[in-house]
Amino acid sequence: MEKLIYLYGLVPTEEAKEMPFPSLEGMDQNNPIYALYFDDITAFVCELPSDDYSKEMLKEKIEHDMKWLQDKAMHHHETLLFLQSHYTLLPMKFCTVYKSKESCRESIVNNKEKNLSSLQLLKRSEEWNIKVYAHTNSLKNYLLTHNETIQEKKEEITTLPPGRQFFERKKIERLIEEETEKEQLSLCDHLHSEISPYAAYHKIKNNWSQKITGESYSMCWNSIYLLSKNNVESFLKAISDKQTFYNKMGLNIEVTGPWPAYHIDTLRSEKDAG
Repeated sequence: MEKLIYLYGLVPTEEAKEMPFPSLEGMDQNNPIYALYFDDITAFVCELPSDDYSKEMLKEKIEHDMKWLQDKAMHHHETLLFLQSHYTLLPMKFCTVYKSKESCRESIVNNKEKNLSSLQLLKRSEEWNIKVYAHTNSLKNYLLTHNETIQEKKEEITTLPPGRQFFERKKIERLIEEETEKEQLSLCDHLHSEISPYAAYHKIKNNWSQKITGESYSMCWNSIYLLSKNNVESFLKAISDKQTFYNKMGLNIEVTGPWPAYHIDTLRSEKDAG
């Protein structure tokens, strides 16, 4: 029985031939990663036993075996980081598996123009990520003395009878929470509007829970940017210039990259649709 083909990513053939790929373990640690050449595009793949990596088996593992999922996802990511450090890389999603070399070839050849276009873009581009974490108490303390809506409400309460003041103070606690959330979003929106012009493509993503991040503070912003390599320095400086002010507001800006361009297809299709 022909083995399954696990696809890590695509690189330009001219680059793959200039720098031969070293021997690395594949997904199952029994079969090495190697190159398949399809004219201008080279695919880095490994073979997998069909009994262990069928569509049904992968679904079962992903849904019910967290240790397996973490180990295999890390292997995929680390392999892509290695490839990216040596080649212009168009990364594939985790668990991109084909029934045979022929089905892998057909998929790549049928999407040749799109793949070559993406690789050409990635030769001069990098993907970066920004996450913002909220130290909510710091921002609340700032708003207590600087937010006009809160100040007006506090002054209004002082004119009320003592009985009414008790209930109105409960309302102001809710108001502070609401104004804090609004201010967080406003600051993040402002940051995004200042730095997004540096990017050819950008996307706002869902925030991650603290259970996923392992951070002690909640995430209030998560966005990705595909940047021309010529714009990276200016992009990072624009963020650095805002760090002090945002820290004062209780917001920590975390910028990381360059990453394998996991989101290039989504970024390009959304911009084209827009």
